[in-house]
Amino acid sequence: PMFANTISNKWLESNERDTATIELIIFAIGEVSFGIPITKINRVISSIFIGEDFSLTQDVEILDLHHRLTGVSLSTPNAIAIFTGERQQLYGIPIDTVPTIVCVPLDRIRTLPDELRHNRSIGIASHIAMVSESERDLTVFILAG
Repeated sequence: PMFANTISNKWLESNERDTATIELIIFAIGEVSFGIPITKINRVISSIFIGEDFSLTQDVEILDLHHRLTGVSLSTPNAIAIFTGERQQLYGIPIDTVPTIVCVPLDRIRTLPDELRHNRSIGIASHIAMVSESERDLTVFILAG
């Protein structure tokens, strides 16, 4: 399998040869929507199971995007989305909504401009996509790892 690298677009190039779309799981944190390529997702764990078995997140570095965006941590997340980042590190993002899976055409995805990559809130994203969902366009910041 090919793993994403924030320096290049390898995962986009790899998918482009096979198909003209990429599958993302999408979730909202506050008013901001984030997506992670499904090929990067390790698992999504319900908070019910995390409370019962802490070993499920033992080697996972938790990224508190809610705190990063709003200044307040999510007190009771519904789930944690765990994905593989650079150097095979596992990262977990606490989320309060059930993520959805969408197919996004590659021509709706752009590399995030450098000036936005240094923005405190969205600097963790490498790409941006326009997704049509429920009769409206949604801007999704893609976390490539």
